[in-house]
Amino acid sequence: MGEAPPVPPIPPVTLQRLDMDTAVQLAQERNPVIQEKYQAFRASQDDLGSDYATWWPTVSLDFNFGNYNQNSYYNYAGANSGVDTSIYKDYTDGASVSGLPSYLFARNYTSSYLQGVQTLDVNWKLYDPARGPQIWKGKYQVKEAGSDYIISRRDYSLMTRQAYVKLQRTLASIVTGRQLVENDRLLLQLADSRKRLGVASQLDVAKQITVLRTDEVNLVNAKRDSLVAQAQLAQLLNDPRSMEIKPSEALSPLGSWSSSLQETIDSALEYRQVIVKNLSRMKQNELQAEIDLAIYRPTIELVNSLYWTKNLGYPNSGEPYIVDTGRSDLWNSESVLQIKLTGFDGGRARMDAAAARKRAAAAQLAARQSTNSVIEEVREYFAQSTDGREAVLVASGRVQAASSALKLQSQRFNAGYGTITDVVQSQQDLTEAVSSYIEQLADYNLALVNLARASGLSYQDDPDLLAQVGDPLSAVGLSSVLQRAQSDSEN
Repeated sequence: MGEAPPVPPIPPVTLQRLDMDTAVQLAQERNPVIQEKYQAFRASQDDLGSDYATWWPTVSLDFNFGNYNQNSYYNYAGANSGVDTSIYKDYTDGASVSGLPSYLFARNYTSSYLQGVQTLDVNWKLYDPARGPQIWKGKYQVKEAGSDYIISRRDYSLMTRQAYVKLQRTLASIVTGRQLVENDRLLLQLADSRKRLGVASQLDVAKQITVLRTDEVNLVNAKRDSLVAQAQLAQLLNDPRSMEIKPSEALSPLGSWSSSLQETIDSALEYRQVIVKNLSRMKQNELQAEIDLAIYRPTIELVNSLYWTKNLGYPNSGEPYIVDTGRSDLWNSESVLQIKLTGFDGGRARMDAAAARKRAAAAQLAARQSTNSVIEEVREYFAQSTDGREAVLVASGRVQAASSALKLQSQRFNAGYGTITDVVQSQQDLTEAVSSYIEQLADYNLALVNLARASGLSYQDDPDLLAQVGDPLSAVGLSSVLQRAQSDSEN
């Protein structure tokens, strides 16, 4: 069996400036799991067509033609002709008696002829009690397979959006991590210069080195997480060999959720295919019970058969040989109404039907549980989206305050006020504020995409939120302030 043709790689220019919607589209078009579910859905449609075909009669033709040879030996003479040779006293093998031909007394019988057999059968099940339930079961199997396909598309759309947001988060951590490390190095140079001037100690320098190493470790971890996030996104895009994926948009709020909780729940209950899937399974098992019990009901079939035999040649048993080839035809036809009914099978069909009904009840309970799970998910994501919005605003203000505090503490330390402990504490506060802001913003965006996946609704653009959040990470760098402070301390 041949292998599937390889999927061409995504152009690097697309991957290096990849937006979220393009990523989702590529995943839906290229991911093999989605294509697998699609082929299974198409196969279920073909199976349903096969079920419908049972309404039509079946026509079969069988043809055999060949040479038939037979050689028989009898233990007494005259067996082939039926002549009693014992009445002939002067009988000897191979001799003629009273003018009778010798082949009447032969012990060997040889036949050789050509024969052709053709059979034409036309069978039509006029009534089959299992046919109707089987067709309806096929319809629900198509619905279940369609639900699986839709679920896979939605799930991989969600996973792609999640991977995209995670990649944005790691890249934001890398950018801010580099800025924080640069800040630490400049503060370390400032502390070292003040030590040379005799206004700082080696302990001050050691504290700065500790902060630097901590931020360097965080930067290394961010780079590692970025590689992992790129690999996850590449796998979802079915392009695992791609080495570099860069989002075209930096990490920022995707928008806000404008629908109410009740509207979101109502939409989710109509949107979620997992509920439809479990209900389809319930119907399939109910219909399977009908199919199992159909064995106790009669099946009526119209059977038509035409049999034709064509022979060429005659048996050869001795002289005088027949020169002309013999021909014979045999025609046989039948047309009957066949009724089949199973009266007793040890109760097997009833037990199978009972098992199917229990599976239907289990599927119905699973549908109820899936409804509860959908409502629970919606409420969870709704809370994360509404509360997460406020958390992002607070985290943004915290970054701005921590950045301003570090600038002031650095200037005070350079001017001879305060201690290195105050600067180190401000550095740690800024690092924690930046990390918290990135996590809060990423979690908020993930809550929005999860809520959209769960309900079928979508989040809305929120320019006011973007304006209130601003770009707090742009103010993290202290290069200009610290370089000026270092120059003043050296002068």
